[in-house]
Amino acid sequence: MLCKKKLDTWQVEYEPLFFNPSGFAIKKAPFPLSHTLEFFRGFFQMQGIASQIPALVLNPQPGERVLDMAAAPGSKSTQMAALMKNKGQLFLNDINRGRLQALNANIQRAGAINQIITRLPGERLGNLFPAFFDKVLLDAPCTALGTLPGHPEVAGWWNRQKLEKLSALQHRLLISAVKALKVGGELVYSTCSISPLENEAVIHQILANYPLEIMTIDTLPVSSFNPGWVGFGNETYHPEMRRALRTDPLVHGLEGFFVIKLKKSARSFESPPDKRMPFIPTFPSDSPVVKEDLKAFSKQWGIDQTVWSAYRFIRTATRLWLVNNEVVQIPQNEFVSAGLLLAEKRLSGWRPTNQSVQMFSGYLSKRRLELSRDNFMRLFANGTIPSPRLEKGYYALVWRGEALGVVYAEGGTLRIRLPHYFRLTSE
Repeated sequence: MLCKKKLDTWQVEYEPLFFNPSGFAIKKAPFPLSHTLEFFRGFFQMQGIASQIPALVLNPQPGERVLDMAAAPGSKSTQMAALMKNKGQLFLNDINRGRLQALNANIQRAGAINQIITRLPGERLGNLFPAFFDKVLLDAPCTALGTLPGHPEVAGWWNRQKLEKLSALQHRLLISAVKALKVGGELVYSTCSISPLENEAVIHQILANYPLEIMTIDTLPVSSFNPGWVGFGNETYHPEMRRALRTDPLVHGLEGFFVIKLKKSARSFESPPDKRMPFIPTFPSDSPVVKEDLKAFSKQWGIDQTVWSAYRFIRTATRLWLVNNEVVQIPQNEFVSAGLLLAEKRLSGWRPTNQSVQMFSGYLSKRRLELSRDNFMRLFANGTIPSPRLEKGYYALVWRGEALGVVYAEGGTLRIRLPHYFRLTSE
């Protein structure tokens, strides 16, 4: 969490969010907050204010198995990983390959180790994972009409035909979500649209055909928001639709959002076993699959090997991934990644990632490199600095006693791999 003390130090103008004690509305900042070490280290995430509501309503807990059906680019996913305290299993899915890259970058920067990322059509998830999840978030693709005040370009591509097409997609995704949910499990459906055709009408239709109950939202001060609509034009909706909440840009000063919480009350159709997702195991630290790699990695970076017993691992041809001990298996098909990328195999040995050296900073006793303040700032601003005295190889960059990233020395130059260059004006 980005604490008030740090915001005050940076002289940022902000307001706490009345519905989220961990969130702040940034009014004015003297520099881009994405150019701070705190952002680089994954201490906070930029997110629309209203878009924080769905995850808070779902309220995923440690130990649960949770699905984010349309997860990219990942602000809600990182929010849920934090709410789950990196425990349980958080399945993140998206069909768009480009958006998945953004999702993976965001979730890696956050240091999450409970997530499993897949690339599957959302409509298939219910048949592939029948009655599998304790909780499901469906933040559905929509017309984004709720963002119109801040994004007038939405008006340029919106039309009735597109609205009806998206409404049909939302209905199919909801059916899939219901199938994927355990009996007694909870489902949150949300959109950033103000159109009832994408919201109440979709829910009304699904209630008529599937065993769902509308739940009271008890994790937010719902009286501060607008209720869901029980009718529009000549249409009448389920009377308990009032339990949903709506944000109104003109009333609340937020993006327009619709959020409703549902509970699965009975079994629905479940696909036969031969149609379901097959799984493959992850491995404990003493497995022959990863034991020698972890031993070599520990020796190279001076890490006590006993630390690895708290995790499980995935081994590919050139990569080691670390997950929590509850992620004992991963989907066999359309699997993208899981947990934290611990290290990549290079000719000189195992190269850790920026996030993994941050996570295990207290255990790294070899190849630690601390720079002067000026050189540290120049390295983040330019990606490279001259360093003629360093032996060729990888090092853990240390700042104020903490390992922050991985640097590579070669030919008198020191390099760091960054998502973008950082003008660390806050330092």
